[in-house]
Amino acid sequence: MENKLRLVRYFLAALLLFCSVVALAQTGIDPMVALDLQFDHKHAPEIARLRKEIASLHRSEAAQIKAKRRNKAALAQVREKIEAARSAIADLAVDYVAQIETAEALVRLDYGQTLAEHYSKDFSDTLWRLGQRAKAGDGRASATLGTLYRLGIVAEAGADKACEYYAAAAKTGHAAAMFHASECGDSKSAAAKQMLALAANAGHPVAQEMKGRECLREKKNADCALAWLGRAAAQGRAGAMSLLGWIYSTGDLVPRDDARAFGYLMDAAKLGDAAAQNNVGQMYETGHGVAAKADAAFAWYKRAAEAGLASAQVNLARAYIEGRGTAPDRAAATFWLKRAQKQNVAEAGKLLEWMAAN
Repeated sequence: MENKLRLVRYFLAALLLFCSVVALAQTGIDPMVALDLQFDHKHAPEIARLRKEIASLHRSEAAQIKAKRRNKAALAQVREKIEAARSAIADLAVDYVAQIETAEALVRLDYGQTLAEHYSKDFSDTLWRLGQRAKAGDGRASATLGTLYRLGIVAEAGADKACEYYAAAAKTGHAAAMFHASECGDSKSAAAKQMLALAANAGHPVAQEMKGRECLREKKNADCALAWLGRAAAQGRAGAMSLLGWIYSTGDLVPRDDARAFGYLMDAAKLGDAAAQNNVGQMYETGHGVAAKADAAFAWYKRAAEAGLASAQVNLARAYIEGRGTAPDRAAATFWLKRAQKQNVAEAGKLLEWMAAN
């Protein structure tokens, strides 16, 4: 009986907390920032200037402290300027992590890694100040700390610590924090699903794509799927673009539109989505949505195959066998079929058997 009462109290407490998150999120949503591939370059001079200013001010502070007749007003002014410069550094730290979050959400991993490396170099001393802001209820600071602890940037990686900060930031309506908070604990719970919905509404592209996929998986609701996937795609989420392209190419849920499908798939392919690259190759091979071009089909199959997509490896092998878009090359075909076979693709084994017999 005591355990049941404890569970009821826990549920009611969680429900109360969750309701407060919903209310705050509805009144104060902090959306995802747009990815700026020049962000690091643009802000490097400002960081250098602030660091130089802080060093100069510390020298002035030391001189005031050592002076026989200390000027308390001048010392206070110097310390005020140091605080302002350090606060500006903390503001930039928050903005850097917001860009890291967006780069991660849009699978721009190389740029995200660059930002993370520069953060470790330029903002290693910001944890304490961010912690003070978080204690004061600053949602962006809490979300920043959540990401730093999740990824182990200038802080020891720790999921529990990250989730703690994300939960605090989620109460303020921070989109990225709500998305990560939905993954803390039981991600299949009703509360987690509702948190994911809040993140999607707040503009998190991964949450939006997940909602779109849920519409297809659980409801087969094309309008719902197109709405969520369209919002994610508009932000540059390649997976959402790729799925939209597939939806329009099959004609199962909406009227088939090869030209529209090709547009979505090409956009996703250019962003590095392997499934989209393979599908673009197929459209160039078959002439659906675009003029047939064997060399273009080969090029896109190759990119997807090199990314590790087994179906693209089989398609690339077929191109080598038939000499479509490239010179015939049985050795290359064998190489790619064996790689696909390791991923348990039955067609790869059949083609290898055919090549051995012919």
